[in-house]
Amino acid sequence: METFVARQPIYDIEHKIYGYELLFRKSIDSHSAGSNDDSATADVLVNSFLNFDLGELTNHTYCFINFTENLLLNGTPENFPPSKLVIEILETVYPTEEIISACQKYKALGYKIALDDYQLNVQDKNSLKILPFVDLIKVDFRTTGKEMRKQMLKLKNFFSIQFLAEKVETIEEYLEACAEGFDYFQGYFFQKPVVLSQKDIPTFFHNYMLLIEETRKPEPNIDYLTKIIESDLSFSFKLLKLINNHYRRNFKIESIKQAIMILGLKEFRRWLYILSIRDASRQQDPIIENLIQNSLVRGKFCETLAKKMKIQGEPASYFLTGMFSLIDEILQTPMTTLVKTLPLKDDIIDALLGKENQFQLVLALIIAIEQTNWDQIWQLAEKINVAYDTITESYLEAIKWSNQFFSEEGA
Repeated sequence: METFVARQPIYDIEHKIYGYELLFRKSIDSHSAGSNDDSATADVLVNSFLNFDLGELTNHTYCFINFTENLLLNGTPENFPPSKLVIEILETVYPTEEIISACQKYKALGYKIALDDYQLNVQDKNSLKILPFVDLIKVDFRTTGKEMRKQMLKLKNFFSIQFLAEKVETIEEYLEACAEGFDYFQGYFFQKPVVLSQKDIPTFFHNYMLLIEETRKPEPNIDYLTKIIESDLSFSFKLLKLINNHYRRNFKIESIKQAIMILGLKEFRRWLYILSIRDASRQQDPIIENLIQNSLVRGKFCETLAKKMKIQGEPASYFLTGMFSLIDEILQTPMTTLVKTLPLKDDIIDALLGKENQFQLVLALIIAIEQTNWDQIWQLAEKINVAYDTITESYLEAIKWSNQFFSEEGA
């Protein structure tokens, strides 16, 4: 499954890139977002911070992302680093007391705040009350008259605000914006939005419902949350990437349960909300779905065999080894590249890269079973000292476990 995001550069007065506005797109050739709702923003956030390399996407500058009123008030921006994110408040969001308080909070946390298509209204007190917490005002250069632009730029005398001229399409407009005192510039004169694509793993929406229901309880059951996430390769992959990108990079993850504990329930709830909004209407690809089911079978087989044999290493680590063993085929990206984005412990990474260790031998066994390579099955069984009956029991249990989750999703 492909995901998309468009980016359009924002330049400063010295023609240096200050940042990129990241925009929702449905396909590689779409020209406009067509949506300003929560799901569009959630799609941009997930794609930009988890599916793409944000540093490469923005050339290590700021990313401007539109936020709806709902996402502003529920704390969604706090899931993303203030050193990278500019919270762009849509023109459809009226600055209520709640919105102003939210902006004050985000400003205190170190976020930059931009107002999109701001219209000065000196008769509206709230329109002015929000300005102490704003870093940048975006002005539609084509629809805002020269006299209004002049009045708006006077706000620089009273607030620490910079101005961005957007929808600049000609050299004449650019020169005029420079002369008027604008600090930043965006528009077709510089570059049209460029749509980029990336592979993504589809998830099971049924799992979101189970997770949301559990996290609403006063004391959620971590073991139950772990069980649900382990049945969802997409959520597991995003959870580990999130920790790797924005939290404790030095942690080496051994299990999904450990990943939840590192993230914390508060942050987990926020990410669950964002992902569920974004994935609510997505369709499954039958081929990818089959690969995902095979991944779950592999993970459960490796875990079950490890438990039965009581071999070295945590069974949960064997589960991760099997579960992520097909991630390169699903995302069509080399495994050597993918493991760099996941904070897995070294033994698991070595196994995924084909380096022989106890984890790799168990993984090789399930692969041999899939290929009905009997000679290799017997060789591996002898090497790790496991009986054929134990292998068969573990495989059947893994298939039953996987089928349970897939049948629930289709119900």
